[in-house]
Amino acid sequence: MKQEQQREHLQLKADLIGNYLIDKMCDAYKQLGIFYAPSGGNVHKVARLIKQKLIDFTPDLFLISDVQPSILLDYQNLILVSSTLGRNTWEMEQRDPWPSFLSQLQRLQLQGRKVAIVGLGDHVSYANNFVDGMGILADIVEKIGGELVGETSTIDYVFNDSRALRDGKFVGLPLDEDYESERTEARIEQWLSHLLPILKGNL
Repeated sequence: MKQEQQREHLQLKADLIGNYLIDKMCDAYKQLGIFYAPSGGNVHKVARLIKQKLIDFTPDLFLISDVQPSILLDYQNLILVSSTLGRNTWEMEQRDPWPSFLSQLQRLQLQGRKVAIVGLGDHVSYANNFVDGMGILADIVEKIGGELVGETSTIDYVFNDSRALRDGKFVGLPLDEDYESERTEARIEQWLSHLLPILKGNL
């Protein structure tokens, strides 16, 4: 009875302040959340395409500037989609909400959640740090207890170096909408064919 009253108090407080609270006693109850930024460009386009191809999961799609990071705790499976030129680019780009979101994200614990990352990069102009930001996201996810899934082979990618490599593979799915947009949909479909069984195993 006392526990139920405490939950009601937490929910009331969350409603009043218009925010999400971390209830460590409560497990994730939704299947899949897709979180992306920035809005209105290629990242948004890719996030929407992934949602369409995962319709059986009834995924929720969020622009990270519209939510608090603690909403990630509502989901058993997470997909993070970002532009990934690297930390310096994020910090210089005032319209990109990732720096602020990541600083708050590091206060959470994502144990028991599977996290897949999609990074948009430019393999021509940034061949020496291709999708570096995907590696930055991966480091943070692992630091706060999330389980990374959805690694991708480097076969068919042309680049010199990347912080997103782990044991010779990308930690997530790299996409290049600037120079290889015609390959985006096929790459997503191939990636999801390997990712779906893993996500289903976490439900």
